[in-house]
Amino acid sequence: MKTPFLVARGSLLLAAALFAVVMARPASAAPKKATLGVFLATTLSDGQERFQYAEALAQKLESSLGRPVSAKSFGRYEDFSKAVGEGQIDFAVVDGWAAVQLGAKAQPVAYAPRAGETQQRWAIISTQKGTVKDLAGKRMALVKGAGPADPKFVSHVVLGGDLDAQKHFKLVPVPNVESAVKMLEARGAEAALVPVAYAPKDMRVLFKSARVPGAVLVDLKGGADALSQSLSSVGAVAPFDAFARIQGREFEDFRKLVTQGPPRRQPVLADAPDLRVETPVLVQSESLGPALPPFADDLAVSAEQPDD
Repeated sequence: MKTPFLVARGSLLLAAALFAVVMARPASAAPKKATLGVFLATTLSDGQERFQYAEALAQKLESSLGRPVSAKSFGRYEDFSKAVGEGQIDFAVVDGWAAVQLGAKAQPVAYAPRAGETQQRWAIISTQKGTVKDLAGKRMALVKGAGPADPKFVSHVVLGGDLDAQKHFKLVPVPNVESAVKMLEARGAEAALVPVAYAPKDMRVLFKSARVPGAVLVDLKGGADALSQSLSSVGAVAPFDAFARIQGREFEDFRKLVTQGPPRRQPVLADAPDLRVETPVLVQSESLGPALPPFADDLAVSAEQPDD
């Protein structure tokens, strides 16, 4: 027969074991926390707006994915790229050119449209009159990305391959659009490259690019399928509309344009008109137009004889 002491001890041991199991089960079953990164230095010029968007989107994604999501907002590409390289970010909303510069690390999932547009145009602005050619050797402020990739974006995408940005300008890297405009106002540069939407009204627009992708949602840790499936319930998060899935190779074509440049232009050759000669012209001399004078008549001997 067991003593009360042994019964009490056994009960305590059983309770401790059950408590350990109960405490261990939620820890093992708890979904892993994800981190959302936001780097929109050329799509959102205000740092506070970027922070608010990151926090609001993280809440929406947390509800849609069914897992905790924290947000990190970045004002500089170097900080964002470092966080990605260290594996701190699971997915991110970034400027389209930045998604290209991340290379194979980023898998584009969807566009983040703004005012119904998934693309935007870029402008070279200045306080001076003139053209882009007049800026040869002049300083141009642009948002800093991955260093060597920045001139490629300007040359291949903005200028369409017509000029080599690194040879034509003195490129001055800045952290964001706001800094680019301020540098231009302070005469620290003669020109600046900014999205058309952020070109100040008192600045001269010397050039506008074709339309290129704006903000993009990218996956960084192999969860693109789950992220894509969750977008339908995320909806719009100000200042962006609901995410629009990327179709086909649209973004890959943009990536190729940035890295390799536009295809070489083919020379324009005018089609020669077809020359048709009517058959009768070849066999009827009178159809050839004006004829030579009748030399035979000029050589004929006159019937009149001169008087001696």
